[in-house]
Amino acid sequence: MARVERSLLLLVPASSAYRVVADIRAYSEFLPGCEAVEILQEQALGDGVSQVTARVTASARGLRHEFVTVNTCTPNERIEMSLKEGPFQQLEGCWDFKQLGDEGCRVEFELEFVAKGLLMKTLSGVLGSVGDRMVDAFAERIQTQV
Repeated sequence: MARVERSLLLLVPASSAYRVVADIRAYSEFLPGCEAVEILQEQALGDGVSQVTARVTASARGLRHEFVTVNTCTPNERIEMSLKEGPFQQLEGCWDFKQLGDEGCRVEFELEFVAKGLLMKTLSGVLGSVGDRMVDAFAERIQTQV
């Protein structure tokens, strides 16, 4: 199993960082390798918590993959993601948002996955840099959207 863990300290409110990560529709606008996102289903679970099922089309090293994730969003606190279908045996991740004082926040990202076949060969050598580029893209988007 491969694992990516990253942490960011940002000078924005946790709610602003959360909004950017929760805006799954916009991922193809700024996330490296993300070609398209299709929202398949959205539903309210109660207490402000929602669940979004999305199909993501991604490309890396000339290979194109589609996968479907279920994202459980707890406003301004946490987004949990799990695989519904795609080229992974397992894919689970989460974003945690913690307010630090009046103006800053800590954003923690964790992703665990087991890829199948060619995807595993593609990701095995570049896992760290992919994680860094992805988190950097989110950090830049968060700071430009405030």
